Amino acid sequence: MTISFILNNPAVNDQTAGQQTDDSGDGFTDTDVAYSTLPLAFRTYLETTLGLPSTFPTNVYVATQTNSVTVNATAGSQLSGTTFTDGNGGALDGDDSLLKTADGKEIFLYADGSNTVIGKYDSDGIGGVDSIAFVIFKQDVLNAGATSDQVTLSIVTYVPIFHGDTGDPDDAVNLGNTLKLAAGETTTFSFAGAPSGSNLFMMFGDPNSTEIVVIGQDPLNQSEGGNITTKDVLNISQAGSTTSFGVNGNQINPTEGAFITYVHGANTNYLVPNLDQNEADIEANIDFQSLVNANTASFTVNQTNPGIGPVTVKISAFTTAYEPGTGFVDGLTNDTHVAISSFSLTNVVVKTGNTQYFPTAEIDGDGNLIIKGLSTGDTVQWTTTGTHNRVLIENISDNDGVAGNDNNTFDIGGFSIATPSSASTFVGQQIVIEDDGPTAALTENTAKVLHDETALVNANSNDQSGSAPAAFLALGAVLGWAASASAVVTPSSSFGTDGPGSQTLSLGVSAANADSGFDSLDGHNILLNVEGGLVVGRVDVGNDGDTAGDPVALAISISQAGILSIAQYIAIAHPDPTNPDDVKTMTDSVLLAKVHAVDADGDTSDTSLAIGDKVQIRDDGPTITVPFDGDPGTAGIQHETLANTLNASASGAFGYDIGTDAHTALFYSGGGSDFVDVNNSLAGVQISLTGTVDNAQNPNITQAVATLTAETSSSASFDFSFHYDKDPITAGVQDSTAGGTLVFDKNADTYTITLTDVIDGFSFDVLHTAELIAKQPTGNTGHPLIVAEQLTPNGDPDPFFVQFTANSTTNTIGFGFNSTGDGAPVGDTTFNNGGATHDMVTNLNEDWVSATQSTNGVAGDTIQKGEALTLRFFKENILSDVDPNAPNGGTERLDPHATAD
Repeated sequence: MTISFILNNPAVNDQTAGQQTDDSGDGFTDTDVAYSTLPLAFRTYLETTLGLPSTFPTNVYVATQTNSVTVNATAGSQLSGTTFTDGNGGALDGDDSLLKTADGKEIFLYADGSNTVIGKYDSDGIGGVDSIAFVIFKQDVLNAGATSDQVTLSIVTYVPIFHGDTGDPDDAVNLGNTLKLAAGETTTFSFAGAPSGSNLFMMFGDPNSTEIVVIGQDPLNQSEGGNITTKDVLNISQAGSTTSFGVNGNQINPTEGAFITYVHGANTNYLVPNLDQNEADIEANIDFQSLVNANTASFTVNQTNPGIGPVTVKISAFTTAYEPGTGFVDGLTNDTHVAISSFSLTNVVVKTGNTQYFPTAEIDGDGNLIIKGLSTGDTVQWTTTGTHNRVLIENISDNDGVAGNDNNTFDIGGFSIATPSSASTFVGQQIVIEDDGPTAALTENTAKVLHDETALVNANSNDQSGSAPAAFLALGAVLGWAASASAVVTPSSSFGTDGPGSQTLSLGVSAANADSGFDSLDGHNILLNVEGGLVVGRVDVGNDGDTAGDPVALAISISQAGILSIAQYIAIAHPDPTNPDDVKTMTDSVLLAKVHAVDADGDTSDTSLAIGDKVQIRDDGPTITVPFDGDPGTAGIQHETLANTLNASASGAFGYDIGTDAHTALFYSGGGSDFVDVNNSLAGVQISLTGTVDNAQNPNITQAVATLTAETSSSASFDFSFHYDKDPITAGVQDSTAGGTLVFDKNADTYTITLTDVIDGFSFDVLHTAELIAKQPTGNTGHPLIVAEQLTPNGDPDPFFVQFTANSTTNTIGFGFNSTGDGAPVGDTTFNNGGATHDMVTNLNEDWVSATQSTNGVAGDTIQKGEALTLRFFKENILSDVDPNAPNGGTERLDPHATAD
């Protein structure tokens, strides 16, 4: 028989305080559970029977692993139980566990029944084991057929266990080969399906498991010839509910008996129910592959005659050699006797009138089992001193000294082989105890370090005025440096039972050449590495992911107080071109704050925390040093007006300072520009261009574009072009183009605009919206119904103001005319420019006016089909008339008193 063991997950008790259930670095998954979850009977045993306090296991928890070991019976057999043994399969009676308490005392193993192992030690050093270090408990969960057992293991510790590896704070120890789990099984044989009549032998059992060969005590050696009925033959009785066998008839008479041999690998052709009556008469058909050794077996009396008996039975156990086929009968006479050491009787009470028999048994001096008083239904089980593989069951009722039963007979209705501890495996490795070491920890604080690239110390940053630390200066000249106002992290390590300890802060990176998320101005990644006690960011000049020897961009340090410092050596790129104070934050995951914790016995623990988001660099944006002015000699800001002649040219003032983010010559030669590209869909760099042409009917220009043609650190040149209506008095747009060049002198802070493609038919004005002095409202919030603009400077002797109102059509409301341009039309749709009363476009659907600085339109910056924008000109200040929060947007004046040329 072969019992299999499957070692599943171990029971792992981590002696760190609190419940531990993680998969730690030692490869074990902690299986801690609360002490209170142990079965009540087990806790009562621990606390009452053993007198153990619950304080320690409540603190460090206990470990339980369901189905830590799976035990599977041999096919066709049933498990009969499991028990703990020592490494040699013997009793646990003080075996060395090879474990020690934390203070060095050896722990020895003692079994208490089949389910419990106690680890004991000498606590006082005066000899003997007087204290308990741990208790191991198992629970067997058998399936319905008893063919599989899922063994749950639990361990409860009461003292810290010694772990020898000081370099591993989660060191694990186990019981290894000091503890075994032994299992036994029972194979029960049915005789159903056997052929009737008189037969030489029978083979019963499962072809995948253990089988038995049954033959008479004195059979014919059939392989040598003769009639089998001249000697002992087997007879099968299938009367009633149980199939049984007898010898030389349906019963076993006094002086008769039967050999039962335990085998494996029987030829299925000759195994009941395949075995037929003719095949069962041939000795050569006793065909099997091997013998099976067992410690225990049993048989059941089907019935006794006459009446209920009684009978006396003798059982003798043997070991035999492998002698199948024609050598089987010869081998019945040369076996080695094995003494029976113990037995058990199961009595089924049957009566005849007032007569009832109680079986009694004894082991004789030869080691045979003698049972008297057997009757119908009784079962006899025996265990041998060693293993046996054959048994002889005899009826000796005629020679038992009992009167009245000399002719009584019985038949055998059942047979079983049991092996209480036939197989075992080491399970000490399933009991794991982990060390309690230090736990490194960091607490992240809200503090950050912000360095402003702008020269000097800047407010609202962490810039420092003093000289940079020597470690920073050793890397080169710094643009500036900053330090957090308080600790960005606080070490918060714990040291468990092995405290006190120490903890050290340092910096690290997520990987060698980790991408900081910062880039140099020319687009190269800044990669981080640990250099000495610093994290240094270098420019990846070769774009190869390796910065060895490349220029230093920044360096970072941390003090033991948690103060984070940064030094900057070059300007970095900032992504928001609209914000000169754009703050760029390092990628959080790449910069690590690390803490190294060491407890009193040298166990160590390390942890880290991503703090990249605590390093910030504020942009140094460009500054407009000279505002755009088409006529610097005149007070105020003037638009630029360009005559409509070939190569007409005009100059004005415009200057700026790039600041710390100044570009290199390589930047410009590579296509870079100081100017922001306003149209990414077109090739090159475009800047916006607005203006008008000199015609009253349609002065607007469209598709205006100014494209960079060349740029250096001292100048920038653009080609511009636009579309316009060259014949505005004709219906529709008669499209044409014009253009020229625009050159900025960065050193002189001037610009020059030149017309190289003139406008056909009329003069051309390029207007800059800086001529707008004031307006109300200043934005589109609330969608204003009235917008007023001041177009002359304060104090101008000839003031000029414009009021804008708007109307639009709907599916039911169209345009008409009246005298004021406000309210309902009068009904006449004929425009009369000769003094009639209905000379302005109007309807009852007022719309909102766009109030952006550069353009005005209806419900947006344009006037679409079905929209009308009404302009009224005034010589007095009308800005106060506008109130977006008032009904109708304020006061709409209907009587203008100024004209536009």
